[in-house]
Amino acid sequence: MITRQIEIRKIAYVHDAPGHPSIESRWKDPRVLADKGFTDMVVADQFTGAQNLLMENADEGISKKTMNELDERILACLNEGLRPWVMQDLFSLSTALPSPPSGSRGCVCSGEVWDAYTENTLALLARFPDLEGLIFRFGEAFASPHDWANTHNPLGCTCEQCEDVGSVGIVQKIVENLGSIVCDFGDKHCILRLWDLGDDGIHANFGRQADALSTWNNDERFMVSVKHSQTDYWRYQPWNPTIDMPGPPRLIEFQCEREYEFVGMVPNWLGELWANGPGECGERGRTGMANMLPDHWAGMFILPCGGGWAGQLASDDLWAEMNVHAAVALGDDPTRDSNEILEEWMESAGFASESPGVTADLALLLEASSDLVLNLRYLRTYHALTEQLWMPSENWFRDDTFVPGACATIANAVTEAGVVDDLCQERAMTTALAERHLDGAEMAFTAGQPLGEHPKAAFVLDSYRFAHRFAEWTEALWNELLAAAPLDREAARALIEARLAADPLPPLRCLD
Repeated sequence: MITRQIEIRKIAYVHDAPGHPSIESRWKDPRVLADKGFTDMVVADQFTGAQNLLMENADEGISKKTMNELDERILACLNEGLRPWVMQDLFSLSTALPSPPSGSRGCVCSGEVWDAYTENTLALLARFPDLEGLIFRFGEAFASPHDWANTHNPLGCTCEQCEDVGSVGIVQKIVENLGSIVCDFGDKHCILRLWDLGDDGIHANFGRQADALSTWNNDERFMVSVKHSQTDYWRYQPWNPTIDMPGPPRLIEFQCEREYEFVGMVPNWLGELWANGPGECGERGRTGMANMLPDHWAGMFILPCGGGWAGQLASDDLWAEMNVHAAVALGDDPTRDSNEILEEWMESAGFASESPGVTADLALLLEASSDLVLNLRYLRTYHALTEQLWMPSENWFRDDTFVPGACATIANAVTEAGVVDDLCQERAMTTALAERHLDGAEMAFTAGQPLGEHPKAAFVLDSYRFAHRFAEWTEALWNELLAAAPLDREAARALIEARLAADPLPPLRCLD
């Protein structure tokens, strides 16, 4: 057994969105990350396709340019004292690799697949010797950025052997082989990101995950990373019950601009939830960083910005910075008081007024932004009917889109249950709540007020105005949807598009 001292890492990763330009962000600048307390950063991810660059059939002009850029990012990272990582979809394979007789090219039972993957991975580590290690995603596969390689989801293989061992057996083979390739042969660290949706997954299932990780060889350079939430970054999500299970060193993942919750366009303080557990699940004070950490805690995998399927929406990263500060602070001391962390950030952001009363009121307002978002985005009336764990409130709104099929499902269910008035009242109360929050922001940040000259004042006010506008707009939308129920997806879509045409709510749109 190899024993090493486990250091609490704080890894930064900016998650670009598929089909959109790469996010231009200070959170990709090693100097900023080092100053904010990060220890590691992802210098290239699946959209870079680093594992494709050394394949025999690679386009030399493209690969050489990308490798030179990666050299520069690694050097910049090292110069700031940060450790660089590359992240890649599993599997990323050459199109020249022949298909197996049965199953898919991404079959974990194929020796040819693992031979090719071993050669490619070790070539990558040899070409970039200063990498700290590799991070592997699996369970979904984004399109390869290069036409000489394809990505494959190993869980999608339908060969007889994979069908026989199932998802747990597939992950066992992944754990065993990656541990050998990256840690033993490559002498680097390896992080396997676990994530899935559904009752048959392993991300939040203690027994299935323990079985899946049973092939770990006790090398502490091999780590796993799990989201703090039981499924994805929604509210009404219990703390992931596998976080404190034994096994490989474990990182906890946090998303600072929540993709289901306005992606940084409105204030959304997450420090209290992360510290003490989700109150809406009845867990406050029982879970969270202060109460439930891994036995072999390796650190934090933090997404300062990005995630989801939309392009960059917020005009400023102020609210992302607020949550980055919380994540890093909890990484340094998981028992710290979240209100103290928020006040510390407010001072660093220049939000401490000469009037102690103004500062205290603003702190209360920002603390309450978590509940504001809970009311804006989720539907308590519908949740009482369904108690959904997967996609709470049917994902009726996410990123920058309204989802018409989900809206129709909710409207029909609420109507059939006879609780239309409850949902209408809920949305009216949400509008009133958003108005009170806007009033509080205006008392601090309008011209002539204590923070009216702050360089972020306009963005703060725009954020709260957007939250209030969204509340008013969606209150009217739900009144229309409920009045039209029962309705199908196309009818809901027509209502949403008509409202957007008559009363635009940029940058929001209806899902195609």
